[in-house]
Amino acid sequence: MKKLLLILLVSTSVFTFAQQNDKQAYIKKESIGGKLDFSKRIEEKYHNETSIPFGEEHFMKKDYAVLLWAANVRTLGIESFNQAVKIWEEVYKRSLTEPEAKALKTGFEAKF
Repeated sequence: MKKLLLILLVSTSVFTFAQQNDKQAYIKKESIGGKLDFSKRIEEKYHNETSIPFGEEHFMKKDYAVLLWAANVRTLGIESFNQAVKIWEEVYKRSLTEPEAKALKTGFEAKF
């Protein structure tokens, strides 16, 4: 019985780890030029605007794209803000700027 329980726990852990890797792979694949790239859609919708309001804050268009990315990443199952930052930085191969980090945090914590 103990062996069966151990096998079940190990296989569940492996399955959960595989799902997490699948999520991250999907996010990385879709972040540039894919479903999680909001830059063009924002530019089309807000082409005459310099900033976009969200709640009581205003974000530059590029930062608003980060906000939307973060909200979608959270919806996809990334539960840690730090993990979202790590994924973003891996995708874009650079550190977040201060306004981008603020937008990512706002988007990650937003309730839609």
